[in-house]
This record gives sequence, C-alpha cells and structure tokens, in this order.
Amino acid sequence: MWEKLAWRAELIWKAARLYREADWVGVIKEILSSHRIQKRLPKPMLLDSEGGLGLYRVGEREIYFPLEFDPAFLGFIYDEVFVRRVYEHGECQVRPGDWVVDAGACEGLFSLYALEKGANVLAFEPVPQLVHALEKNLDPFVRAGRAQIYPLALGRQKEEKTIHIFRSNVAGSTLSEEALRTREEGPSSSFVVLVAPLDSLLSSLPPVSFLKADVEGYERELLIGARETLRRFRPRLSICTYHRPDDPLMIRKLIKDSWPFYRIKFKGVLTHLCAWAGERRAFGKGDVNAGARSRLGLNSRARP
Repeated sequence: MWEKLAWRAELIWKAARLYREADWVGVIKEILSSHRIQKRLPKPMLLDSEGGLGLYRVGEREIYFPLEFDPAFLGFIYDEVFVRRVYEHGECQVRPGDWVVDAGACEGLFSLYALEKGANVLAFEPVPQLVHALEKNLDPFVRAGRAQIYPLALGRQKEEKTIHIFRSNVAGSTLSEEALRTREEGPSSSFVVLVAPLDSLLSSLPPVSFLKADVEGYERELLIGARETLRRFRPRLSICTYHRPDDPLMIRKLIKDSWPFYRIKFKGVLTHLCAWAGERRAFGKGDVNAGARSRLGLNSRARP
C-alpha cells in the first residue's frame, strides 16, 4: 500500500514540474485506478516456421519473429501500436508520404503501422535475429522502395558497444548500463553491435519527417546524435520517456536545446513524449520566445 502511495506521490511531483505539458487526464486516471481490471491482450498464435523464424498471428496481423525468443510480449506491442496508438498525439501524427525513422524497430510492428498509413520507413535495429525478422516482415515494402533496414543502433557517436539481450523480452534489450541496473533479472546474453549518430547518415537518407524512438534507456544518446537532424528537418518526435527516472525532464531539455520552438506534450503517466515544430513568432514586445531567442544569440529587435 505504502509503495503505491509513494509512487503516486512521485508521479504527481513529476507531472507538476511539467505541468503545462503533462497529460493530466492520464495522470489522474492512473492515480484513481485500482489496477484490478487487467486488459486482455491478443495472444500470439504460431502459424508456421522457417529459417529460425516463426510466423505468428497477433491480433489482425501476421508477423515473423525469432523462434529463440519468447513471443508473449507481441500482444502488448500490438496493443500499443494499433489499438492505443501511444506513439501519436495532437499534431504528432504519421502522415502519408512521411519518411519515418523507427529507432528500436524490433520485429517491425510500428514500421508496418507507419507503412499502412502511407508513410515510408527507415528501420534501425541492432539485434541480428530481429533484423532477420524485419527483413521478412518489410520485404514487400523494401522491394517497392518504401522501406530501408539498417542493422545498427542510433547513438551519440560512431562506436562499437555491448548490447544486453533478454530472451524472455527481447524488446527490452538495452545498450544503457544505467537502464540495465534497474532490471530485476540479468541478461541472457551480450554481444557487440555497431552504433552511429543519425546526423552522420543525413547525406544518404531522405529528409526525416517523423522520429519514433523506443531504445530502452538509450533515447538521450540518440537525441544527442540527432541534433542536426532536428535543427534541419524539425521532424515530429515520438520518444519513450520511462526507461530512466529523470527521462521526462532530460529528454525534454535535449529536444528544446536542439530546436527551442518544439511544442511538447506528454502522454499517459509521462511515459511517452510527443513533439512537433511550432511556428516562430516575430520578435518584439511581449515575445513569448524571448528566452529561446536569447539562447540562440539572436537580436531582440524583429528584423524587417
């Protein structure tokens, strides 16, 4: 009981620090919830298998997934993406013709969601077994020129880094040592993967218009390596903010430092941040962007 009360008090404190951007409806619902009603999620049903991959039916979709990993979490991901649509809010929507970066693409359910909406996808996934599944799931779109798959992780710099794999929930595999320390169970295996900043790939990529990132505690490093992308293209952003305790504040700051005119809104209990580029107003008396202008080193008088 006391643990629940402490968690709710901490949630209120965090939301209060972000009071203009918090989803107060979601926060209040969580505070009042008894958690007695468990939502029924679709259960993955194995239909076929080939080359180390199982073909599963999950909800209304069929998806390839590595047989060596537990597929139980696929129902939760399906619910997140296709039912609750946690990665969209307000002006932060996937639109036809977008080029969507799916960072932490995993099996590709969000990529498929974006493709079904008429967008194009740049899928980044460092785990080789999941890349194999992605290649099967996105194959028609790759051949049509609407999807590209990159077998690497996005971070702040080019390097090789150890990723920790969880067979019971491979979607929770992480590059973040800090996030790893919060897990109750240890990883089942670890190996080295390639990491690169998104900015270093700009010359070979189409203009990015939507960036989704669910990279298990590595979101901050990803954003540091994507500063030029945010400044140049100002993509709509959908970033997970629940993997590290101070993620909501720190991720918000990184986004504002890259482009101060982003409008930000949190979803639910501060678990997801959605952002879209707002319009700059003319600089003058009563200018609401005065603080941002000062950080950019611009003159206080509006230019004609």
